[in-house]
Amino acid sequence: MERNEPREADTELAFVSPQGTVRRLLVGLGPDRPRLVRPPAVARPVRLDGDRRGLQVRLPAAEAGNRLVHGLLEAETSAALALHRAYGGTRFRGLFPVPLGHDMNAAEPFILYAAPRGRPLSALTQGVSTSDQRAIERDLVLAVGLMAAAGLVHRGIVPPAVRWDGRRLQLWDLGSVARTGQPRTPWGVAPYASPEQRAGVGAVDPRDALWSVGQLLHELVTGRPGNPDGPAPDLARHHTLAHTLAPVFAPRAADRPTAAELLGRLMPDAGAALLTTGVPDPLDPYRREFDEALRRKHASLPRPPRPPGEPVPPPLPPYGPDGGPATGFEQAPRRRGPRTWFYGGGAGPSGTSGPEGDRRR
Repeated sequence: MERNEPREADTELAFVSPQGTVRRLLVGLGPDRPRLVRPPAVARPVRLDGDRRGLQVRLPAAEAGNRLVHGLLEAETSAALALHRAYGGTRFRGLFPVPLGHDMNAAEPFILYAAPRGRPLSALTQGVSTSDQRAIERDLVLAVGLMAAAGLVHRGIVPPAVRWDGRRLQLWDLGSVARTGQPRTPWGVAPYASPEQRAGVGAVDPRDALWSVGQLLHELVTGRPGNPDGPAPDLARHHTLAHTLAPVFAPRAADRPTAAELLGRLMPDAGAALLTTGVPDPLDPYRREFDEALRRKHASLPRPPRPPGEPVPPPLPPYGPDGGPATGFEQAPRRRGPRTWFYGGGAGPSGTSGPEGDRRR
């Protein structure tokens, strides 16, 4: 919670911890900050016990009965828990949001994270040094590879979803995660989403995320968006970028290298070996019970009435091989103006803009 915000009265918050136990804490809930997360979800800072801070991502009560958006939050929770159980006990824990708890049955379903680190890349208006560029590039490719090892693909790697504290990176927006091999659905915006991903053709591939990494790094280095359909015309002029990332701009995922191959270029002595760090999860049976409870909850939600004339979206694809919760927007993404969470629009008075919204992410 920001230092200059008034201290909120304590509220009891009950949730299920990543270890599967029910916890109750007296917390201070800060104001909503809608631009921090993908609508219609909202986020707010949370003051936990002691000096700890957190971030609660939740659905407003008016949206809690919407099967589609509830499924997205369930998918985000499942992805956060999967990454936590795979890497929470390793040195890679800080690459991903750290889940503290969740409650999908609350009047306003939510997931509670530890406070984000650093600032979003969209707030770095002055660019970064070459050494920082290399570190961001390394951490992004490593995060993509670790997610691929867990069977997950991040389809929303955009500047506001990537945070940097000057030393390490943290990848947010786990609501954009999909399972490797499931059918692609139209998702994302150019140039960050690959042509196949935007069109929703073929199957989800970890190399979809590497396209996004290349586009993000190109914009970070040049200050300009890249080519939405292939390599940017000026790529060859940026030798440090072209040396390692040129192959990821292939229009087809099948023609791009894997994360392990890229790590071999970035870290010749240890790159690919870093992706074998996953450890077995002794609580996996309990996680499966949680997933089953999520499915039952999802099936029990009432279907909201569909406005006359609105097209029926395609069926929600399963999140995992055992038919878990759905993930992803099943309809083509809406065009968003510049004052949205995606572009990091300012949070100043009406009629103004600026980076304040990004500074408070």
